[in-house]
Amino acid sequence: MLQRWMKSLAVVGATCALFASCKKHTYSPDEPLVSAYTPSVFTSGQNKIMYGLDPSTGNVKWQFTLDSQLMATPIVVGSNLYIPTLGSLYQFDARNGVRGQNTYSVGSVYSSPITDGKTLFVASISGIVTAIDVNATDPAKKIRWTYDAGDSVLSSLMLYNGSLIVATTKGKIHAVNITNGTNAWSSSLPAVEGLRSSPVASGSNIYIGSPDYNLYALSVANGAIKWTYPTEGIIHSSPIAYGGNVIFGSADNYVYCIDSTAKAERWRFKTNDRVHSSPAAYGQVVYIGGYDSYLYALNIIDGSIKWKYQTGGLVQATSLATDGSVYAAGYDKNIYKFDTSGNLRWKRDVGSFIISSPVYYDVNKGYYPSITGFGPY
Repeated sequence: MLQRWMKSLAVVGATCALFASCKKHTYSPDEPLVSAYTPSVFTSGQNKIMYGLDPSTGNVKWQFTLDSQLMATPIVVGSNLYIPTLGSLYQFDARNGVRGQNTYSVGSVYSSPITDGKTLFVASISGIVTAIDVNATDPAKKIRWTYDAGDSVLSSLMLYNGSLIVATTKGKIHAVNITNGTNAWSSSLPAVEGLRSSPVASGSNIYIGSPDYNLYALSVANGAIKWTYPTEGIIHSSPIAYGGNVIFGSADNYVYCIDSTAKAERWRFKTNDRVHSSPAAYGQVVYIGGYDSYLYALNIIDGSIKWKYQTGGLVQATSLATDGSVYAAGYDKNIYKFDTSGNLRWKRDVGSFIISSPVYYDVNKGYYPSITGFGPY
């Protein structure tokens, strides 16, 4: 009996020693898990909420309430997402939506910023252009230079041949040296007010729409007017230069395609209302929204309609066409994803009408609409 009890005690003791040994010696130290980042679509309604959406499903990955409305299009530089609002310029981690420590006071921003990968260029509604060194670690060296355009800037900025092209609401066009912020040249469109179209360059020309109903072609060298093309309405739409063509919308309800060499119309497409949205091109198709609530997909060769989709409200924001998908947003509070055949993949209600254009981030870089101006233009 005693012998049996001693054997049992020995077994229990050995078992305890084994567990103690495992607990003390065999567990490896905890290591941080590698973050698995996935692509995102960024958008914001006028309820001040910024969303990071899953591009596969439209589900919300993260959201953040901004201090004020987002009119301009956000921009990704490296792995950072910069969000310009009517109050501040925010910095977020584009991969996970974590807010960064940097918030920049650059004034109210309607104009969509632009970057060369090292410097972020932002223009305020008051006309002050700020060049921000995104890689500088010293806060005192973050601002590289500022430039006063002398009037409100609602149009998006454009980079071309080492210059930053800035257009003011009164039609003054500035070419600013991106290295030091000095003026290379300035020119003026004929007595206009309320210019919102954004410039685009191709070859030796800069193209921009005007409230005086004209599309202007300016010299890249000095901003001089080379030729004009008249429409029957205000042009707030920002033109794109694509395959030798200049494409834009007008308040006369038409989408125009102008041959940049012949300076003549190749085709025009009539919608049911004003077209203040800017076109986006992908493959041989032009995507553009209208005040008639439709998103149109047009053949770039002849302007014939490939497909259209009626949303629940007017469409001002420039659509984004990339990676075989088309993202569109408008006044019905929804952001939509289509394939290039016009099939709806998903839509997401963000709670308020959308003016800024969507941005797609694939974890390596950001993809943007062809060009955007004053929010939708």
